Amino acid sequence: MPNVYQRKGSEVWHYSFTVDGERYRRSAETDDKRLAEDIAIKHEALVRRAVVHGEEAVLTFPDAVAEYLDDGKDGRFLAKLIRHFKGWKVKDINGPEIRKAAKIIYPDASPATWNRQVITPMRAVINHIAEAKRLPKISVKRFKEEKKRRPAGNTDWLSAFSKTAKALDMPETAALARFLFETATRVSEACRLTWDDVNLQLGVAFLERTKNGEGRKVFLTRAMVVDLANIRSRHPTLVFAAANRSTVKKRIDKVITAAKLPRLTSHEFGRHGFATEMIVRNGVDVATTADHGGWKSRRLLMEIYVEGDADREVIDRVFGKKKSP
Repeated sequence: MPNVYQRKGSEVWHYSFTVDGERYRRSAETDDKRLAEDIAIKHEALVRRAVVHGEEAVLTFPDAVAEYLDDGKDGRFLAKLIRHFKGWKVKDINGPEIRKAAKIIYPDASPATWNRQVITPMRAVINHIAEAKRLPKISVKRFKEEKKRRPAGNTDWLSAFSKTAKALDMPETAALARFLFETATRVSEACRLTWDDVNLQLGVAFLERTKNGEGRKVFLTRAMVVDLANIRSRHPTLVFAAANRSTVKKRIDKVITAAKLPRLTSHEFGRHGFATEMIVRNGVDVATTADHGGWKSRRLLMEIYVEGDADREVIDRVFGKKKSP
């Protein structure tokens, strides 16, 4: 039976108990003694069950999400998943249940949305806790997506965009567009870039926080170095003076409208444009493209487009061969 007590000067109840020689002490976070006793008894029962049957027997999906977020992982799309799987043990969640949940949570969505907002985050959360607790990992079959051919940026589009942006006195937007196109950087990563992360003399920049959790170095062409040098004094902290993707989108849309260019998203002329320029237009192998663009999975590139060590020469060859404005 847990010991329930109050500390001197506090109305909040605490409790303690011992299981398998290990002492547990917690705050019940309530001033109701009976409620505190119920919380303590429930906690002790969970710990005893975990000791006897293994942690997998008591681990819930909300518990797994809490550890996932505590480790600084992406919390997008998790709220609806927590509501759906509230009270579920992780051990009871399998591929078919996750696929079924996708259709229940987003009944009118496309397979791409089910994959992005249910299967991918569910798999990430469960496999994260599985690795931490040495539990079995999960494999979930993705929904088949209809392949849509997305437009991609190219050097001509970038040149026209850059010329217009500079004419509008928006050189930081011109520099940002080139940076996204030539380095495959995501908008959120570019927004976090500071001048401490950039070495113009060496022609490199370091992205400390990326989507896949790994920092990476990107090479800057001469034209990119010039564009950055020209805005160095305008924005002393954030390189592109944009705090979020919403700010970036407004600036990009303004330039596209003024230039009367085909409307592309930052992903289409940036990351997608980078891969298309490397693989399709210049024949660079998938492995080298993945290394330079920060794709953790080469399979994703293989699925979208059609092997090698990353070096500066390939970036200069592809993106630095033409003189740009």
